[in-house]
Amino acid sequence: MALAAGLFVVLAVAASSAGWWTLAALPLAGVLTWAAGAPAATPRGRVETASTTARQWCLLVLCATVPAAYVVPGAKSVLAPGLGYSAVVVAVLLAASVADALGARLPERMSRWVVVAAFAVAAAFVAVCVAIAPATPTFAQAEPPTPLGLGVAVVLVLPLFSELRAGRLAAAVVTSMAVAAAALYQLGPVRFGLSPTSLRDVLVAADAAALTSMLVVVAVLAGLLGAVRHAGRLREAGERVTGRPGWSGAGAGAVAAACLAAAVLGPALAVQLAGVVTLADVAHRLVRRGRR
Repeated sequence: MALAAGLFVVLAVAASSAGWWTLAALPLAGVLTWAAGAPAATPRGRVETASTTARQWCLLVLCATVPAAYVVPGAKSVLAPGLGYSAVVVAVLLAASVADALGARLPERMSRWVVVAAFAVAAAFVAVCVAIAPATPTFAQAEPPTPLGLGVAVVLVLPLFSELRAGRLAAAVVTSMAVAAAALYQLGPVRFGLSPTSLRDVLVAADAAALTSMLVVVAVLAGLLGAVRHAGRLREAGERVTGRPGWSGAGAGAVAAACLAAAVLGPALAVQLAGVVTLADVAHRLVRRGRR
């Protein structure tokens, strides 16, 4: 679910650092994720437990920012005029927590029809982008990458693939590259990187403004489902600490902290935070795997 929700903001933030070379950052992040191996279903040891829980918390923050950013255009954090953004963040995390408390659970592997539907939406987005030529040439805006910009982009897109393996990881990388390439083709790296919600601008530029409402609905759904998944992971982490089933004070406190972080940071900083913490988790798994 991190992939479905993250695509709505992560690609644009990565493009602000690497431009067209985001297309190279995506497979590099996929290779790094593959090399690190699958995260343990039940973390062992304090370091592994801390890194896994921190990554899940950051993904919860990221998922909460996606619906808020798309429902309240232009508001990047609670510091922006109005309280609409923070209200949506609170509503998403409250709904996710209540749904989990009532027994809503998402399977570790989504059903095939859900995956097919997600790929169909991505394919439709790509088709809309390439059907109409951009108003100004965008390939000419490609510049040689700087090592720093490309490295930052790799870190930023890591959360998209952190829980995927094998064929699903490869499919996620290819799908992300297709969506990023279509968006960059239509807007160019400069315009695409201006805002975390630039996918909305892509549809407008492609003369498909009528589809923006559908894009918002999909963004809200993806963010909410991702929040349910990662809120549940935090509940499970609390259960391992207390030894009792259900929500603990630590789990509820983590969700409250995520609510505050999502409202204050906004989507761009949430992407950066998730990228750094995911990199630390991947590095830990690489070290652990190298010792075996």
